[in-house]
Amino acid sequence: MFRKYRTLPTHDPESIVSMESLSNVKPTLPLEQASAALYAPYPNYNAFKLGQWYWADGAQKSQYSFQSLLKVVGDKGFNPDDVRGVNWASINSRLGLNDWDGDDGWEDADAGWRVSSVTIEVPFHRNSLHPGVREFTVKSFYRCSLVSVIREKLELKVVDIPHFHLEPFELMWRPGPQEEPTRLHGEIYTSSSFLKAHEDLQASPPEPSCTLPRYVVALMFWSDGTHLTDFGTASLTPLYMQYGNESKYRRCKPTMHLTDHVAYFEELPDKFKAWSSQYLGKNKTNSEFLSHCRRELAHAQWRLLLDDDFINAYQHGLVVQWEDGISRRFYPRIFCYSADYKEKALMATVRMNGLVPCPRCKVPKAAAHLVGTKKDKKDRVQLERLDEGSRRTNISEARNKIYKENHKVDSAHVKRLLMPESLVPTV
Repeated sequence: MFRKYRTLPTHDPESIVSMESLSNVKPTLPLEQASAALYAPYPNYNAFKLGQWYWADGAQKSQYSFQSLLKVVGDKGFNPDDVRGVNWASINSRLGLNDWDGDDGWEDADAGWRVSSVTIEVPFHRNSLHPGVREFTVKSFYRCSLVSVIREKLELKVVDIPHFHLEPFELMWRPGPQEEPTRLHGEIYTSSSFLKAHEDLQASPPEPSCTLPRYVVALMFWSDGTHLTDFGTASLTPLYMQYGNESKYRRCKPTMHLTDHVAYFEELPDKFKAWSSQYLGKNKTNSEFLSHCRRELAHAQWRLLLDDDFINAYQHGLVVQWEDGISRRFYPRIFCYSADYKEKALMATVRMNGLVPCPRCKVPKAAAHLVGTKKDKKDRVQLERLDEGSRRTNISEARNKIYKENHKVDSAHVKRLLMPESLVPTV
């Protein structure tokens, strides 16, 4: 295998890759270190067995408990020196700690968390008791500044910098001396998307009077609704962010701490139905109305995440000086958003399970049985969803019908504009 760069690289993370960085198999530890790791917070096996006896046999000691103690101290492998001088009080305190004990709370502003209120405009149709647009506010949207998280990554997490790929490349494999090389795919920084983003950035006009080298920061997002209890409906939707400049072999290791937790998405609270009923009157809230409000809330939260600071960094970059003394200008680019179908449809503003259900193309549901065929592959390319003028016009007209003319979200006037391509009236 070999690498094919478009330009001469200035930073080579591949030069420090080892088997340890690619594998989860830990090297064999010396016996003393292995013992300490296995029985922590106890220093060794004998201390662990004695502690286990104390806690497992309960507070009320009995003859049976006494016999259990004798088995521990009477074992041929028991060494009194292993338990002599052990700080039992310290061990018991550590056993009673949770991972979050001692923290002031994840919402602490000093830890980078911000709390915001999110306001959406709720449309009540002309047949409602009080037609028109009303504002509804959802409080306690916890988020981090994406720019602050990115800057912290590039400036302070110096242990990760040697592994951070700046220049993309094509990874090639030549089966034999006389055979043509084959391109291999497996990392973001070896993808065609990264190569194009890098080349587009280099071809764009630089900042006035700026000669700093420019690089892409490949952002990757994940989100998924999480049930908090076995019973009930309490749930949470966290948002995570990683960097495609780092190898997937490092990112998949929890011990590397390469995933940033950047937001908790809020959902419409239960009180929303009661609040909306005062304006709807006898008209009940239907599923289309609630789905529209959920979409509006989700995108309103993303507008807070993609704030003016992020847009400025996207357009003009972030200047960061590394330990090598070289200042560089980094431009964040969003490469992927990983979620289940429900959330993909929500983010792509596509009607879930509609006539054209795919968030990425306009292949109709009626042709779903052709998945995997040559025709399907061709259609996916030719019918790619694009943020084009006709789409924007239809959505804008639909929103005018809803918000200015007070038509229902699921009225015939709105469906006529949006249903053919399974669009929704959300921007």
